[in-house]
Amino acid sequence: MKPQTGTESLWALRLDLLSAKALVWIASMGREADLTPEAHLYLFDRYRRLAELHRTRGRTAKATRLQAKAEAHYRAGGGGEGPPYAAAMAMPRPRRFIVTDAVSKHRLDGPDDAA
Repeated sequence: MKPQTGTESLWALRLDLLSAKALVWIASMGREADLTPEAHLYLFDRYRRLAELHRTRGRTAKATRLQAKAEAHYRAGGGGEGPPYAAAMAMPRPRRFIVTDAVSKHRLDGPDDAA
C-alpha cells in the first residue's frame, strides 16, 4: 500500500466516521435524539471525502453509495439552501454623553492611610 501524501488516509477517515457514530450512539442512548445540523454537516464532509478517496482508487460503486450518504447528510444539515441572507439591522441611538465631575470638593486633612 502506498503512503498517503497530501490527502487523508482511508483509515483516518474511517476512524473519524466510527468515532462520530460512537459518540452519537452514546449521547442518544436511552432517549430519542436527533443530530444537530453541525453534526450532519460533519458527517457529510467525512462521507464526501471517503467517497472521493474510493473514487480515486477505482471503487466507483462504493464511492456512489458513500456519496449518496453524504448528500443525505448535507440536506439534513440544512445544506443546499444557500448562504444565510443579510438583513438590514438598526441599532438604537446612543445616549448623550454626560460629563461628570467626580472630584471631591472637601479636603481631608487627616493622615494618608492608603497603605
